[in-house]
Amino acid sequence: MRKQPGRPVRFSASEAPSAGRRAFSASSTILDRLAETCDSLRTACEQGKAAVLYPPGGMHMLLLGETGVGKTMFAECLHRYAVEVGKLAESAPFVTFNCADYANNPQLLLGQLFGVKRGAFTGSREQRGLLEIADGGVLFLDEVHRLPGEGQEMLFTFIDKGCFRRLGETEAERNARVLLIAATTEDPGSKLLKTFTRRIPMVIELPPLRERSLEERYRLILGFFKEEAIRLGREIYVSPDVIRALLYYRCPNNVGQLKVDIQLLCAKAFADHVSMKKEKVRIDRSGLPPHIKEGWILNKTGRDEVSLHEGLYVFRPAQREEMFAIAHQESEQTVYEKIEKRYNELKERGVDDDELDLLMEIDIENYFTYYLKRVSRRVKEGGPIKIIRPEILKLAEEILNYAGEKLCRKFGVEVLQSLALHIQASADRIKKGGKIVNPHLNQVRRKYKAAFVTAIDCLKKIEDRLNIDLPIDEAGFLTMFFVLDPSESKDAEESVQILVLAHGEGIATAMAGVANQLLGTRYASGVDIPLTMSPKEAFERVKESIQPTASGVLLLADMGSLVRFDEMLEDELNIPAKAIPMVSTLHVLEATRKAMLGYSLKQLHEDLKQLTPYDAELISSASRNESSMKGTIVTACLTGKGNALAIKKALENYLTFSRRWLDIIPLQTDDRHDLIRRISGIREKRNLLCIVSDCDFGGEIPQFRVEEVLNLKAVEEIQHLIDTEETYCKMAETLRNHLRHVDPVKVVSDVKRCLGEVQARLNVAIPKGDLVGVVLHTCCMVDRLVSGDDSVSFKNKRQYIRERFPIYQTVREVFGTLEETYRIELSDDEICYLISFLDGAKREHDE
Repeated sequence: MRKQPGRPVRFSASEAPSAGRRAFSASSTILDRLAETCDSLRTACEQGKAAVLYPPGGMHMLLLGETGVGKTMFAECLHRYAVEVGKLAESAPFVTFNCADYANNPQLLLGQLFGVKRGAFTGSREQRGLLEIADGGVLFLDEVHRLPGEGQEMLFTFIDKGCFRRLGETEAERNARVLLIAATTEDPGSKLLKTFTRRIPMVIELPPLRERSLEERYRLILGFFKEEAIRLGREIYVSPDVIRALLYYRCPNNVGQLKVDIQLLCAKAFADHVSMKKEKVRIDRSGLPPHIKEGWILNKTGRDEVSLHEGLYVFRPAQREEMFAIAHQESEQTVYEKIEKRYNELKERGVDDDELDLLMEIDIENYFTYYLKRVSRRVKEGGPIKIIRPEILKLAEEILNYAGEKLCRKFGVEVLQSLALHIQASADRIKKGGKIVNPHLNQVRRKYKAAFVTAIDCLKKIEDRLNIDLPIDEAGFLTMFFVLDPSESKDAEESVQILVLAHGEGIATAMAGVANQLLGTRYASGVDIPLTMSPKEAFERVKESIQPTASGVLLLADMGSLVRFDEMLEDELNIPAKAIPMVSTLHVLEATRKAMLGYSLKQLHEDLKQLTPYDAELISSASRNESSMKGTIVTACLTGKGNALAIKKALENYLTFSRRWLDIIPLQTDDRHDLIRRISGIREKRNLLCIVSDCDFGGEIPQFRVEEVLNLKAVEEIQHLIDTEETYCKMAETLRNHLRHVDPVKVVSDVKRCLGEVQARLNVAIPKGDLVGVVLHTCCMVDRLVSGDDSVSFKNKRQYIRERFPIYQTVREVFGTLEETYRIELSDDEICYLISFLDGAKREHDE
């Protein structure tokens, strides 16, 4: 490994297998490199070589394999190999044709392949076929089983003699030198004429992903992330948990699905980055959709069968020879690395020795205080014990028992696990040849004499038990565990303050008093706001009621400006605050009870929202000017609120989403008409994505039954709706800083509608990885045209339009609504750029 400067610490991988790299010689071909990367394709690569090199012009091939195994990619590799070995010219074309596109129109299909003579049929014009276009190169026929028998027979003559005729021609035959590569997902014996298959003797089968090794799948994952880093032009940070999930999740559509899923993850992370939600393009476990998260439980062995790295994987757009680098987060550095870094920084600044000693003393004590507190929190979550080796834990327990007797102290489980983690890290560092240096050693020796002597004795115990040699510097670190106690931390977490705000005399204090009396406490407090009091005076009264020791404040407010006091408190007092736009004795009682149990402010806020009618939430949201694009899912029932809440909880468990972009609203009533009215009200104020209910409401909003959610059949489709809407919302937020002449929320909404309609008409779906770019391009196009700038130019637009005239007509018609809305004119150049995005989506769909 090669260490690079800076933080976080990064290491360039130098080992081939574990890092996903292979050492390729300068003379190796693309098929050699493919075989080295994918062991399962070695036989296929050798077959491909033999077919390409077969004299005089190569042997036609038939590729077999399930959807997504990479047949198109392999055909492209065969073409590049033929160029590399000199069998084809550098400019040799590679032409792809999907026979399924024209399966319902055999005459048009044959015309595409062989060409058409003018007048061959009504309205026909002179047209070159793909065989002529591919002359001197490769023609890849995907889904060849969709080629009708007539078409297969017409290929016989070409395969045998290299000649053909256009449709309608009877004169002299045409010649072309083309290497045919056909592909099918079906059994060739049942779908293709035997006379056709006999003429293609080289049959190459590509294995599905499930039959490939985990090591190969690992290298594919790394390669796809690297491709996305190059495509985005940015570093992509990926946690090991994400790599682990991708290794084991079900991927029925093989390599193609794996690649698309990784593109989607990168697109979502990139959207978070460009919207300034995240500083980096980072993917961690919280961003994984449910079907990928399943990978964590599908590893039947319970251990990693591929050697994964502990730190973040970093994929860089430059340095293509490096597959990735590994980054260790600074928060996970050992005490040694932190102290070394700090000591070197102080020395470089020229700090004198006395000041350096003082600063190092403060830093080391602060580090150990933080370290002990952090482990203390993780102990409550059941964390560290899982990664500490049993013999180390036992040794740490013996050391603390010994130190406790010598120093007359008792140590808690937090210190025990903290010390065990430290001893384990120290032993591993020594065994790997690392050094242990404590620049604060003399100060520790003088300040904590008794504890230091005890640490020297414990040092011998560690050396004898683990068979290692430790320097005396380590005794200085052990001493800190004996003299610091995480329970004595000055900034221990305080509880959340419950504050009731209500207009009128005595109302707020009365509700707080009832809750306190029922719970036997004085936890809740109230502030009465007279109707004649101004909002400014009310806010000053609320500020005076805030307890300085509170870790946060939950406001239960009845109406008006009171529901916005949380933001004002955060701004002026710098204290976390949340508001619930509804107050009742039940609200106060539940909030106080949970605050006494130690619930965090976030947990209290989320739980209290469950008791709040959605109409009140809309008032609060409107007062904050939330984006009208924020998505909403309604769970509705006519039999009781408990059912709607249960469905909401199930969706929260199954789906991945940010509450910033999505609300799940449970509705209950025993009146069907009232339920329809309330849903209509939500539609007017929010972007309603779907409804989960056993009641049929009709209309165009997608609806799913409760059973479909509970058996997970509907989860993937709902997740798709959420992902798409979240992308649009993030784009609107991002564009606020870029658009000057149009409203970002409105233009994104209009563009979304146009894209939805044109995809439906053309029966294509723009991949998630490309959707961000399409939305950005189209919105910026509208803004540019509104400003009067019409400077774009599309090369060969007339030919481009002729070849895609039906698509052109559809796009021109659908996006024409933008012309009316924004009083702009879309030139053919602009339309061609829009078509190019849909072309990419169509190719993705076809593959």
